[in-house]
Amino acid sequence: LDLGSSSAMTSPISNHPIPTELDDEVDDADLHPGLIWAYPCKLPSCPDYGKTWQIRSNFLSHMNECEAHSAISTRPAARRAIEIDWRYATDPYLPPRVAPHFRPREDPQEDVWNYRFKDDLGRVVSCRGTVEHMELHKAQRRQQTDKTQNV
Repeated sequence: LDLGSSSAMTSPISNHPIPTELDDEVDDADLHPGLIWAYPCKLPSCPDYGKTWQIRSNFLSHMNECEAHSAISTRPAARRAIEIDWRYATDPYLPPRVAPHFRPREDPQEDVWNYRFKDDLGRVVSCRGTVEHMELHKAQRRQQTDKTQNV
């Protein structure tokens, strides 16, 4: 294996070179002084979902080694696209923060769970769905109660 002759490959999708996955400073010229890239895992099925790496090669190694990423990041071009899409600039001296546009697992749009609530008549309603589904269900029950009381 000869890595010395070329530090980048060319993507079959484009003519842009794909930097070696060991180059941790490949895009640092694009940053404002004092900032670094942070690389969060945004794949909900990954056990490290939400974890952020400050070293590019560690993040790419995670994507190579984690089974959850195997379907989407098998090629260097795919890993590079994910890396660029998910990364964000941050100050290394500030406490870690959540990545922009990050949806935690507790996001009402994602989590499906068994829920129970009492309607306006005191009846217990049990169902399965997201928080948003539960709120819609409560609203429907209120409307039904209002219609029943107005008749």
